[in-house]
Amino acid sequence: MFNGSKSTSVTSALGTLIGYVGSEAATEDVFERLLWPQRFFNHFSWRDMIQVGFLNPMGGPMHKAALTTLDQFHQNGLFRGRNLGNMLGTAFFHDTKQAYRMHDPPPPSTGEELVRNGLWVQAIRRIPIVARNQEDNNVESGLKPRKLLRARSVVNFLELSYAHGEADPMKTVKHDLGSLTFRTFLAIVWSEITGIAMGVFVLAYWQSYFAFIWFLPLTLRLLSAFTTIQREGLLSPPLAKEADMEVMRRFEVNTYGHGFLLIEGKESAVLQFFRHYGHPIRNRARELLQMAIIVALGLVFPIGLMSSLIWMPVGLQYLWLGYQLYATMAMYTYRFTREHQQATSESRLAQKFAEGKDEERVAYLQDEDGNTMKGKLTQIYVDNYGEGLKVLQDYLAKRPQDSPIEEITDPGISEKRHIHDEKPNTTVKMGSIPDDPVAKIM
Repeated sequence: MFNGSKSTSVTSALGTLIGYVGSEAATEDVFERLLWPQRFFNHFSWRDMIQVGFLNPMGGPMHKAALTTLDQFHQNGLFRGRNLGNMLGTAFFHDTKQAYRMHDPPPPSTGEELVRNGLWVQAIRRIPIVARNQEDNNVESGLKPRKLLRARSVVNFLELSYAHGEADPMKTVKHDLGSLTFRTFLAIVWSEITGIAMGVFVLAYWQSYFAFIWFLPLTLRLLSAFTTIQREGLLSPPLAKEADMEVMRRFEVNTYGHGFLLIEGKESAVLQFFRHYGHPIRNRARELLQMAIIVALGLVFPIGLMSSLIWMPVGLQYLWLGYQLYATMAMYTYRFTREHQQATSESRLAQKFAEGKDEERVAYLQDEDGNTMKGKLTQIYVDNYGEGLKVLQDYLAKRPQDSPIEEITDPGISEKRHIHDEKPNTTVKMGSIPDDPVAKIM
């Protein structure tokens, strides 16, 4: 009797401690992945099996993250009734909280317009800035010493346009919206592989109905995926007459430390990603069901803790505690290694850009209706903020029709990047700087 009481006390103390420490690790990011599986598992492949399979279980202490997510719903008015409240800024539709400034026609706008979810902006932010080895400059060798490198950065020029039957399948990202694909289904199941293994072990060894505790997160995630809220897709390309009336516009986006970004394109092509694309189509029944699933996932840990204290045999108690400790460590790793970005549509677009070379650095986004957008990327690497700002300002000083993105002149800083170049000014073509290997994305 004494041993059983002592075991229960230990289990209670450890469970409470894990619940407190683990709840601090989980963030509302995990519920963004839950509510939009098409986007967050769109890039799942064998390369992601370790990260997705071992860092994404939802059977741990998720109660605090669930409460935070529900608080967001309440603050945005989603509990008030049908078609009330705002989805933007909740787990249903993430808000980047970034702003843009439209430069055409002059004068530029105030710069307070919001990017909102901004798919292409998030994709550009995921392209790594290439590190460059510092040359050992020797004054006696005749090489000019380089200035101190404070913060290497990049100026991104993205041209968005409607694609008319020209999309390369190898560079096209699909299924960001719409029906659940087999890839998404497989990723969801694989993300709970550790819970499935524990549940099967409990059934085989203890033959206990408590195995449902390990199967419950997967069941809820699949239910959420199959009843996910539909979202708004791409705009259809405008008719020829309407397209001729549209003018090119340039949008400067503040990326907060992720380099400079200037997007150029027709207003309808660009602004849809700052406004409606990906926004949930309101459906009260599905909204309430998704909220209920979040509540249920938040209750998985309390239910398991109560069951371990009252009904589970001692061996099963320690197995449950061990799994909770593992889930807590996985959540901390997930949080601080930015695994939230793993296998997403944004990372897939970033990879398509990274795979291209020079003028081939393009990526396509296509919805279920066949509407396709083309993104064409140019990058110029700079050694500090001032250089990047100068490149951007020089480009913005020109009119859109006089400053095609295909040819961007980098005045005044080319000798800083090209120590062995004889020409101080270099015309940079799509996606790289000639004779400069660092202009290529790793």
